[in-house]
Amino acid sequence: MTEIEAAKDVATRYFKAVEEGDVAAIEALHAPDASWWILGFGDLSRDAFIGAIKDMLLTADTRKVTVIGMVAEGDTVAVEVRSEMHFGDKVYANAYHDLIKVRDGQIVHGKEYLDTSVTRAFQTSMAE
Repeated sequence: MTEIEAAKDVATRYFKAVEEGDVAAIEALHAPDASWWILGFGDLSRDAFIGAIKDMLLTADTRKVTVIGMVAEGDTVAVEVRSEMHFGDKVYANAYHDLIKVRDGQIVHGKEYLDTSVTRAFQTSMAE
């Protein structure tokens, strides 16, 4: 498997693990020193990022995560993603562009761009 194929495989397995709610796989796919930057939220450590996934996305009744497209160069993968997650009668649906850097079969850094207005509106609706 080439470096590009390996990086794409890690990204694909990560999004599948989120959709399936597989915490063990999400944790295993992140290097101990992994970090993320998310538009509107800033820098997050590995533990903070995985904690946020557990506290929000993985509490959904159902999750659908669709990879629209993926382009890779070397150890870096750009991924366009759509999600739809149901929390009782409330739905969180957003579009993302993630830039994922992979080393030794694990994510070492991610950048996530998303529609922050959708996220804030959903957070407000959940607080009501």
